[in-house]
Amino acid sequence: MKFVYEGKEYTIDNSGKVPTFADLDERTNTILIDSSIPEKFFEGIAVHEIEERKLIKKGHSYQYAHNEAQKKELAYYEQKFGKEKALEILKEEESIVLRPIRRKSLTKKETKTDGISINIQTIWLRAIVYEGKTYIIDNSQKLVGTIVDIWEGGKVIYIDSDVPEKYFEGLAIFQIEERKLVKQGYSYTAAREEAIKKELAYYEQKFGSREEAMRMIEEEYRLFKQKLENERKGLKENEHKVIYEKGEILPK
Repeated sequence: MKFVYEGKEYTIDNSGKVPTFADLDERTNTILIDSSIPEKFFEGIAVHEIEERKLIKKGHSYQYAHNEAQKKELAYYEQKFGKEKALEILKEEESIVLRPIRRKSLTKKETKTDGISINIQTIWLRAIVYEGKTYIIDNSQKLVGTIVDIWEGGKVIYIDSDVPEKYFEGLAIFQIEERKLVKQGYSYTAAREEAIKKELAYYEQKFGSREEAMRMIEEEYRLFKQKLENERKGLKENEHKVIYEKGEILPK
């Protein structure tokens, strides 16, 4: 299916399973949508992914980019379905995609980390130096849709306030590495696969054990899964919003 947006043609591919339910691979101009998603949401999701990626590439946090993309998607639905139905449709879509990312169990073969060396330094309780750049770690906030985020403009890595401190450095490495690849045009799925290898390499260096490293990654995933499950429940109970007030880190 072809989709033209702002004069550019994209291919919408919903032929398979997409771990994040929707994704954008700029290398092929393909919008990837999970096969479980109804067709009526395809174009709105495509608008969302395109608009979100624009802001990610400018250095904004995922929180901000996602929120602003929701506004663009809502405007698109208003044009297509009318203003009265648009927000209802966006909420319906949110209830479908607000599910824990599908992820198979990690295996040693698929996450080979030979030759990867990680250089990270904690300079004080809430700051790290990674590849020569200093980032502030802020875990004072409840995040939306994720347990870790990065605002490159402010050199801040946000980690959800429910996440224990022992995961901070690993999550920071993951987020920095994922963002680098997404900005290069990779899909979130491809970027995460590579970022996890870097995070695993760090935990292996820290603990001297591949098994312990993989255990840490799986524990992080369980924290993320619980986060999305709580938000989906909150959406049904009108505690979780579809669009928030503007800000790099959104209010709960």
